[in-house]
Amino acid sequence: MALRTWPAETEEYHNGWFFRASGGITRRANSIWTSDGTGPWQLDDARPKMAEAFYRKHLLPLRYHISDASPAGLDAWLERQGYAKETPCSVMIADTDEVCERTEASRNTKIKTVVQHRHDPAWVEHFIHMEGFKSEAAGFYDGLFHRVKPDKGFVSLIDGERCVGAGMAVAEDGWAGFVNVVIHPQERGRGLGKLLLHELAQWSRDHGASRLYLQVMNDNAPAIRLYSSTGYKRLYGFHYRTQTSS
Repeated sequence: MALRTWPAETEEYHNGWFFRASGGITRRANSIWTSDGTGPWQLDDARPKMAEAFYRKHLLPLRYHISDASPAGLDAWLERQGYAKETPCSVMIADTDEVCERTEASRNTKIKTVVQHRHDPAWVEHFIHMEGFKSEAAGFYDGLFHRVKPDKGFVSLIDGERCVGAGMAVAEDGWAGFVNVVIHPQERGRGLGKLLLHELAQWSRDHGASRLYLQVMNDNAPAIRLYSSTGYKRLYGFHYRTQTSS
């Protein structure tokens, strides 16, 4: 399900792995998804050679997305080949009702909540600005949001005329994943993070999701504290292995 919240511009399927390319924007959309649970890593596996050709064609570094469900031994093999380990992350899960209950007190009558079932240029612009991304990334995110197939909810927090927070929820098969969750840097510390989680969880519950998940970088201690305080618990980890120049 997490894979389907972040569909790349170009994807090729090869015996359980997805080769993904999106012009180099975000690691997730420009890496090989290997979480197929196919058993131990075999040295005669042909997929790495196929991956080299794919990423050479797209003028991108060769990067693997490694999780607990990747073939056993693959990560160690990549390390021996000199691939650098990047961006350790965790997937956390929670009960929707518990998150709603724990964040109920964050409701703020001074903050207007806007919920959309599809994004628009203003939502993308606000998200890009609050994340501090370059404006050139807007095209990628616009395409990404269009490519996501399950039900989507785009939440904005508005204080006066200013967007101070945004997040997206994707609902599928009784679960909802939160992605692109951001609070304006100048507005952090006001409790808006809990308010945003509350609104996303409410939308998720209304769309049949009794369970929630999200992905967070392991070095983002404030976000992990926030998620843990609202009922999230770590389920598994993942990271990337990127080919370094010789």
